[in-house]
Amino acid sequence: MFLICTVLFLSACGHKRVQVKAPQPTSAPSVSSNELEGTASYYAEPYHGRRTASGEIFDTYKEMTAAHRTLPFNTLVRVTNKTNGREVDVRINDRGPFIDGRVIDLSLRAAREIDMVRAGVAPVKLKVLKQGQAARTVYCVQVGAFENLRAAEVLKQQLEKKYPAVTVQSFAGETTIYRVRIGREPDIQAAQKLAGQLRKDDLKPFVVRVN
Repeated sequence: MFLICTVLFLSACGHKRVQVKAPQPTSAPSVSSNELEGTASYYAEPYHGRRTASGEIFDTYKEMTAAHRTLPFNTLVRVTNKTNGREVDVRINDRGPFIDGRVIDLSLRAAREIDMVRAGVAPVKLKVLKQGQAARTVYCVQVGAFENLRAAEVLKQQLEKKYPAVTVQSFAGETTIYRVRIGREPDIQAAQKLAGQLRKDDLKPFVVRVN
């Protein structure tokens, strides 16, 4: 069992994971039901003007875009706010959110369309309208995020005793965050199996699509 201290997640409070049996659209990629229903959040500054995981420049004020952990880049998703029934269609161009129970992170413009800016978060349902294409799919599992590089390296060294392909990746925002990730799996099922193994070590993993 690994003892992990001072893990920093990139939001103030996590929300309880919502386990809902939601039917997948026939055109959707292979994603689990809890990645299609849960809590939405939005992000703006200081990420506005920075590059997203897809390489695009993030424009939170003008673009209808969003971050999702596993859907391919350029996937079109309809997001329904379950509290008021309002809908918005967004394009996936970034990765996240990395908070338990959250399924999508919207641009500010998209969040305004479904009236969730004041609340900050909202329960939502996702529907894949059009799947994006990727030449080769690669998944990894994120197990921690730190402001301190040394803390990330310590976790990496602990994990390497049991798991292969452990890396520390830096992401620049208002502060630099060091994310500890494991594996380069060719399909989501293999990544989810790896995440299941990590949960037995008292970790809180997230499956993340690399491309």
